[in-house]
Amino acid sequence: MKRISTCLLGCLLALPAAGFTHTPPRIWVEYDTAGMIGDAMKLSLRCESTNPENVNFPFLQGQISTDLSLIPTDSLRVDTSFDAGGLKTKTVSYLFSSYREGRYTMPSFCFEYPAGDSLLTYCTDTGTVHFYAPEVDTTASIKGIAPAFNVSKKELVKEYWAKYDICLWIVLAAALACAAIACICRKWKRKEPLFMPRKTAVPPVVRALASLKQLKEKQLWQNNLIKDYYTELTDILRIYLSEAMGIPAVEMTNEELRIALKNRFPAKPGEGQKLTDVLDTATLVKFAKVLPGIAEHENCYDIVKDFLESQKKEQDEARAAENANSAGNADAADAAAKPDDAPSPDAGNLHSASNPDTPCGQPNDSTPKGPENQEEKEAPTGK
Repeated sequence: MKRISTCLLGCLLALPAAGFTHTPPRIWVEYDTAGMIGDAMKLSLRCESTNPENVNFPFLQGQISTDLSLIPTDSLRVDTSFDAGGLKTKTVSYLFSSYREGRYTMPSFCFEYPAGDSLLTYCTDTGTVHFYAPEVDTTASIKGIAPAFNVSKKELVKEYWAKYDICLWIVLAAALACAAIACICRKWKRKEPLFMPRKTAVPPVVRALASLKQLKEKQLWQNNLIKDYYTELTDILRIYLSEAMGIPAVEMTNEELRIALKNRFPAKPGEGQKLTDVLDTATLVKFAKVLPGIAEHENCYDIVKDFLESQKKEQDEARAAENANSAGNADAADAAAKPDDAPSPDAGNLHSASNPDTPCGQPNDSTPKGPENQEEKEAPTGK
């Protein structure tokens, strides 16, 4: 409940005597009139005028009265609002409370307004404030203070999200928009397309053959870069064995790789031996500084190339056989789904079932004769 106390009438009576021609100020007080003991009650001192800054408000400090105390925290706030007519309303707010039950008197508040060389004093009316005590069940047992408990991070996140969900969504949308704009600007500066087409997966053997072709075009051993030549050649081979066959060839020694190739190609021991010979030659070149001849360079290259081409041929044949099996299974499924299209085995034998030599459309002698045929045979015997 709020009570408003004004002194507008005193202002109107005093202003003509003082010779004021401006709009007189309107002064009033608003405060809560009822509450529980200990509650923070609001007291607002207001003045509406063209220049409310010229009005001296009463300054309250500590106590409003003997029984009404000001709350120290946020006990004083000053605010000014404007209306369409050019008037200003200055509000000075306090918080007060009482810690004893009862009805108390809200005192009168005096304002001072300059009038020429003198000050006019306007005082508000007094009022009452009622504080109630909470109802306490004296027959109930006294309970202890509940222990403190920890709130999980999940609950805190849920609470903050429920409280600030709109703001969080706005921030998230703004961040995504900024990231998208930055990405578009970067691509535009580099003259790159916004959306890159998805790259098709290249089989390891095709990639290895392409790397082998690039190695030949570099002409490393022709330019006396023999160590670099064998390093790239063995890297191509080891990477292919790792990607296509699951052999950790990059981390293996030559002896470990020889055993792995022997287990991988039990029917072709010579193929694995040729590959390990290439690795041994490369090891001698890189660490023992051995310089093989031109024929040895080309032979090592041909061994790796023949191995990769044979692997590609086997993979192409296996893929073609798999496609053929898939096509055959699809045809069989279509035929099973349409059984009425197949010719019936008994459709052509409807007439030949009784007499195979009888042409289609002619009567058969073995056809059972009806009663009319029997009467014709019995008629001559009656003469």
